[in-house]
Amino acid sequence: MSHDNRFDPRLFDLIPHRPPMLLINNLLEVNETSSSARVIVDEHAPFFEAGKGVPAWIGLEYMGQTAALIAGHQRQLGKVGPHLGFLLGTRGFKTSHDYFAPGSYNVYCAETALVGDELATFNCSIRTTPQDGGEIDCLATASLSVLRRPVAPKTAI
Repeated sequence: MSHDNRFDPRLFDLIPHRPPMLLINNLLEVNETSSSARVIVDEHAPFFEAGKGVPAWIGLEYMGQTAALIAGHQRQLGKVGPHLGFLLGTRGFKTSHDYFAPGSYNVYCAETALVGDELATFNCSIRTTPQDGGEIDCLATASLSVLRRPVAPKTAI
């Protein structure tokens, strides 16, 4: 499958991740304090295990990349400068499954606190994608702490 068809091109404008480590597939929504993305779990997904899917702990990276969309959007608006984001830790990671089975999932992140320009926290969840009025299940939740480290501009020598 071509990368052009697998990934929403808007992702490349917002976050630095690239295949094979770009794990989210579609941008659903982003604003200055929240974001949502879709993840496709299939045999082409990184970390996919035949007969099982993707291990649930990879959900932390799904959440981290979805949270990074917020910073990318803030950067495009001129609210923050270029920076690197480092996951400092997570609190309360809970999941109801050992694996994300093949299918699609929606990841939601909301910035809940910002200390200065450097430390941000996000409440995140991963939910099943709505199907024809069916029930939406929450499969994982976590609170992420992220350090934003400004990137120094390159100087000519």
